[in-house]
Amino acid sequence: MKKYLIAIDAGGTFMKSAIVSNDAEIVDGSIYSTEANSDLDADAVHQGYIRTLETQLANAARQNIELSAVAIDTPGPFDYENGYSLMQHKYKAIYKLPLRPWIQEIVDLPVTFIHDSAAYLTGELWHSPYGDYKNAAGVMIGTGLGFATMKDGVVLRKPDGSPLYSIWQLPYRGRIAEDFISGRGISERYSKVDVSAKEVERRAYAGDSEARRVYETTGDMLGEIIAPYLELVEAKILILGGQISRALPLFKKPLEARLKEIGSLEQITGSQRLESAHMLGSACDCFSRLGLL
Repeated sequence: MKKYLIAIDAGGTFMKSAIVSNDAEIVDGSIYSTEANSDLDADAVHQGYIRTLETQLANAARQNIELSAVAIDTPGPFDYENGYSLMQHKYKAIYKLPLRPWIQEIVDLPVTFIHDSAAYLTGELWHSPYGDYKNAAGVMIGTGLGFATMKDGVVLRKPDGSPLYSIWQLPYRGRIAEDFISGRGISERYSKVDVSAKEVERRAYAGDSEARRVYETTGDMLGEIIAPYLELVEAKILILGGQISRALPLFKKPLEARLKEIGSLEQITGSQRLESAHMLGSACDCFSRLGLL
C-alpha cells in the first residue's frame, strides 16, 4: 500500500521539504523551501519548521494524501535518537533543544532524524538506476565536505548515527581535508582574485589554465583522501553530490587516476538527484524504521 510522509532537509540557511511516497516518488508541487537561518535565534528556526509543516499539511490536504510520518535529515553533531542538535558551528541557538515537540505540536506523527550524509547516499541509491549497487560511497562537496559509505546494502554509521567514516576534519597537508575540498578551498587556491568556486569553474571552462589546475588538483586530493575508505568497503560506485559536483568534468580524470588501484570500483558519477537526494534518503530511512517499505 502506498504511504506518504513529509521529508525535511534541514541543512542550514534554508529548509527544503517535500511529500515523498514509499516508492520514492516526490508528490508533484510539494517541493517547498523556506529560510531558517542557522545563525539566527531559536525562534527563527522554529518558525522555519512551522512554515514547512503547515505548507506540507496544506499540500497533503489538497491532494487527499494521508501522512504517516515526518523524516528529517540534518548535519551533526546531533542526537539522532532523541532529536536535538549538538552543533556549535551552526544552529547554536537550538543547542540541546528538543525538536520533536516543535514538530508534533503541528502534526501528531512519528518523527525520525538521520545524518545528512547518510541521507544523501541512501537517497541516491533508493529506487534509482544505481540501486543494484550494495557497496557504495557518496561525497558531498559544497560549503563543507560530507562523506558516507555503504557495505552490503547498509549505510555504515557509528552508534550515535553519524557516518562511520568521516573525512571533513582529517588532518591533511597541515590543515584539515575540508580546507581544501570545499567551495572555500577552491576559492582560496585560486590565487588571482577572491572569487567563488562557481566563478573559478566558469573561468576553467573558458580556458583559464590556473582555474582548471585548481579543479584538477581538487580531484587528485579528493582521491588521495577517500581511497583508503573505498578500499575498506569495497565500493563499486562513487557518487558525488553538492554544488561543486556540477563541475565534475573538470576534476573527474585526476580523481579516477587516484582511484585506479581500487579494484572493486566500477563507476564514478555525479549526482542524479542533486536537489532531492537528501529528502529521498531521509524518507527511505523513516519508512524502513516504521516497517512501511
